Amino acid sequence: MKTRRWLLAAEILVLSLTAVFLFLALRGNHPLSSGIREYILENGREETGALNLVTAIYLGYRAFDTLGETIVLLLAVSGVLYFVDIFRKDRDLEKDDNS
Repeated sequence: MKTRRWLLAAEILVLSLTAVFLFLALRGNHPLSSGIREYILENGREETGALNLVTAIYLGYRAFDTLGETIVLLLAVSGVLYFVDIFRKDRDLEKDDNS
């Protein structure tokens, strides 16, 4: 039981440190405008064929990125469900042992 608590504490520590690192790394000073913005505004509709520029960006330019994010989200949810099921089964076994 102590091993699982240490493992859980280590996981929470790693996730917390990762979140802090990402927050600090991504908060830099970014320019308000870039060449990519102007390029997409000028050529987005023609290159993607979408009527709406937001749709053109989302489906035309970021489709693979969106697919990757969807896969990562699916894996994360699957992992959480897996660990919740393990903890639930362990609690059920402990209740049976104590009975």
